[in-house]
Amino acid sequence: MKTNKLLILGVALLTLVFTNCNTSEDGNDNYTFNFGNSITSNFAGKIVDNNNNPISGVAITMSGQSTTTGVDGTFTLSNVSVKERFGYMKATKSGFINGSRTVMPHDGLNNVTIMLLPRNVVATIASGQSAVVVLPNSTKVTFDGAFMLENGTSYSGNVKVSMNYLDPTDPNVFDKMPGNLIGTRTDGSTSGMETYGMINVELYGSNNEKLQLASGHTANVSMPIAPNQLDTAEATIPLWHFNETSGLWEEQGFSRKIGNRYIGNVSHFTWWNNDCSYTVATLNVVVSNADGTPVNGVKVTITRQAGSTGDVLMNLGTTGPNGTLSAGVPRNEVLTFKAYTSDGSLVSTQELPASNLMTRTVYVVIPVSNKMAPTN
Repeated sequence: MKTNKLLILGVALLTLVFTNCNTSEDGNDNYTFNFGNSITSNFAGKIVDNNNNPISGVAITMSGQSTTTGVDGTFTLSNVSVKERFGYMKATKSGFINGSRTVMPHDGLNNVTIMLLPRNVVATIASGQSAVVVLPNSTKVTFDGAFMLENGTSYSGNVKVSMNYLDPTDPNVFDKMPGNLIGTRTDGSTSGMETYGMINVELYGSNNEKLQLASGHTANVSMPIAPNQLDTAEATIPLWHFNETSGLWEEQGFSRKIGNRYIGNVSHFTWWNNDCSYTVATLNVVVSNADGTPVNGVKVTITRQAGSTGDVLMNLGTTGPNGTLSAGVPRNEVLTFKAYTSDGSLVSTQELPASNLMTRTVYVVIPVSNKMAPTN
């Protein structure tokens, strides 16, 4: 089995990771990820721009609740109705691309960071004729010139093109991307994903009206493959678009590997993502001191032992106030589990055997010599 660089989602959270583009070895990929029962949970977060400066006045909505960020870019939402393993939050402000985050809630306060990207017009093209728009990193989109208004009426005139590319090696990729890396496949099954690059394209008319590609027409999207992913890049890879209503990615079509690029056709614009996928399982982690008090802020990592490119470290996040976190991990693989105190001291190493279970739990007891302050 080939092993790609794993892109881990922060926020203690819905961390979903992937190897190659083939189905899992046990042949049991057609399942629906169990998002669990309805619960209430508390959230706090910060909205920043791509220079990490706070953004005030951002509208935050989640499960019917809403609030606005303050001058420091922060917000809180209390007693929000979510699923045990799924909560979807949106962040919107004029001048920025809509941001969002999908999380796997834990008890206590769930902290979220969303980095909003500017709605930057990189080119203006004319309808009725083909055009190519290229970003500095060589990502390019080829249009055939057919556009329409969102109501389906044909559009004629200039078209403003806003484009943003997300490099999978960008350390802030998970703060910038929408939702999280979980989606639905064409057969209806739920899957996790590893990204090989994402692009957001928005189209506007002369009067800033929102446009789309005309029905029956497509655009060609060409994105470079990161150098450290070339050795694991498959000949074809599923294409996924982000559904802003559900908070999930949806598989639609594929890209082909041509040289060091993935190239595919899309029928509409939103976020598009080249991703491999496979079945994930939920790993629950419970950390306590020797006296049984729960421990907040313990960092947890997993190392996958399978793969042709060596061990791959996955940072699953840190425990919440009740000493727990939940994360998605590769199913049916041998994993090395490690836990670190807030000062970086390694306090637990466990080898987790390959398992077909969809949910399993790891318990960590902090040694007396490393005792951490219990949760308040």
